[in-house]
Amino acid sequence: MKNISILFLLSSLLFICSCDNDDDSPNCQGIDCLPEATQTGAGTFGCLVNGEPFYAFGGVQCQYQLIDGEYYFAVGFARGDGFPELVSIESNQKEIQMGINQLAESGEGKIYGKVIFNSNEEFLNRTDEQNNGFLEITNFDINNNIISGVFEFSILNQENGVIYNITDGRFDSFYAQ
Repeated sequence: MKNISILFLLSSLLFICSCDNDDDSPNCQGIDCLPEATQTGAGTFGCLVNGEPFYAFGGVQCQYQLIDGEYYFAVGFARGDGFPELVSIESNQKEIQMGINQLAESGEGKIYGKVIFNSNEEFLNRTDEQNNGFLEITNFDINNNIISGVFEFSILNQENGVIYNITDGRFDSFYAQ
């Protein structure tokens, strides 16, 4: 139960500690709006949600923590308004590894994708066995607390039954311990 509370706290921090997109360019479309895939701790996060850009140049929340002998990871961005409101990748009692990590259902020893479509909804929108994907860690610099990666996953919106494809995802951030 304590671990679930910690995970909820990490997820809540991702949602609460957000800011608006810094790039107000109305002319960018699709993948052109996303930040470059870098490995310097640039503080970026972006993906396409059914082809529509969701991105942050700053305001990215990233944590990788060892709690009671178990690792918890969370990276994402919450813009506070718009659709969706939050996209994140999280782990529950799972050490992050360089290379490709499978995203599937949430639970102990798992890494999963999560999307919040509406902060008032009560539905859990996480990857599962049917709607899954991958996270590829491309840089994991434990000396400088930098983690970078690319990701893709599908997720079922529990409220309306629509499957959303999260594609061309990338992040590059310093992480808190």
